[in-house]
Amino acid sequence: MNRRMFLMTTTMAGVTTAAMLGSAGYVFAEALGDEQSATLLRMVQDIYPHPSLLTLDHYKSIVSSVLSGADADEAKAKDIQDGLARLDELSKSLHGKSYVEIEDADTREALLRHFQNEGFFQGVRWTAYFAIYDNKEIWPLFGYEGSSVEHGGYIDRGFSDITFVPPGPTLEERMAQVSK
Repeated sequence: MNRRMFLMTTTMAGVTTAAMLGSAGYVFAEALGDEQSATLLRMVQDIYPHPSLLTLDHYKSIVSSVLSGADADEAKAKDIQDGLARLDELSKSLHGKSYVEIEDADTREALLRHFQNEGFFQGVRWTAYFAIYDNKEIWPLFGYEGSSVEHGGYIDRGFSDITFVPPGPTLEERMAQVSK
């Protein structure tokens, strides 16, 4: 994902996050159970794999956001429970073990692709998306410094902060090449 796309999506995320995450307690988490909670955690890690940037605590926080959305909407809660149950059923029928027990990330991804167009998957995906990419605590891990408007915009802050491209010739060196 390039910087422009990251900025565009996080701006969009800021507008809708409050409505999506809500402020309800996590009553649904208790109804989910340990096995389905573990499946949901593994699912979020597989949809947004950032193992070198995000810790298990970050992912647990993201799952909490998904669960808070389910607390606010009974139909969404049932959809998540049913979807996680179907994911485990498919995993057991194809591989003889639950989704969480499968060690190969590609195999887990293939299982998720069976559900990628369903409301259950999309609900988890988008809630997790906003919980990751609109989280001010996580932004620095991705190298994003946050909004630049209050600091004069990106021309004055961040426009040429990149460090992964080697510096080019100076203006004097370029002018010398042109005048030859």
